Amino acid sequence: MKDFTGKWEMGKLKTQYHIMIVITKGEITYWINDESIPLQKGDVLFIPSGSIRGGTSTTPDHQRYATHFTIADADLALLPIFSENHYCKTTISGFEYFKQRFLLLKHHWLMRGPYSETTCYAILLELLGIINYERDHWKLPAKKMDMAEDIKKYIVDHYKEAVTLNDLSTYIGRTPNHISHLFKSVTGLSPIDFLHHVRISKAKELMFDKMMPISEIADETGFCDQAYFNRVFKKLTGGSPTAFLKRR
Repeated sequence: MKDFTGKWEMGKLKTQYHIMIVITKGEITYWINDESIPLQKGDVLFIPSGSIRGGTSTTPDHQRYATHFTIADADLALLPIFSENHYCKTTISGFEYFKQRFLLLKHHWLMRGPYSETTCYAILLELLGIINYERDHWKLPAKKMDMAEDIKKYIVDHYKEAVTLNDLSTYIGRTPNHISHLFKSVTGLSPIDFLHHVRISKAKELMFDKMMPISEIADETGFCDQAYFNRVFKKLTGGSPTAFLKRR
């Protein structure tokens, strides 16, 4: 994360790694392979390795987050942006969530705990998935998008409860199979997987902000028991809740 005051300019260089840049304040212009790309707050830019890049500021001050990274060969098929070998600029609709996830990525990277690298890689893939999703957003029918957003809102509002596909089916007025297929086609996750992500994200917030026993955090975030909470937490973060608390 860097704050820049005054004029900033970077000459054109070949990138050794993939780069993700998040603009959180001000405006800059990036050049990638002789193409000019204006960026402002809320914009995210993915630059594939091997690109020729440079840039200059267009406002007196700006702030940006950036990460340089590589992707394991086995994961290159996960997202289209890895295979297209072309930069991707998009505007993130849920920008505050994206920003907080990036800050969590930074937090784990600086802590250098026993599972930090795995956790950082998982968060990075999530952020890249959001970028790919936002890029593809316009390709999906508006009605389908609206329905998926309604499902997401219902899950976020009721994550402490025992949310089922039947509940979502009643709320939306479509069959459980239709709900599941529609939601995954839009988000890349099943409704239950999304529910787990919301619950674990809320659990992390409680771990950061409050001194609560893990059993209470599990109950507060809608899990039926602590053992189930532990399994889901480890699956999504790469480490146990106890290890996460020790690394705060």
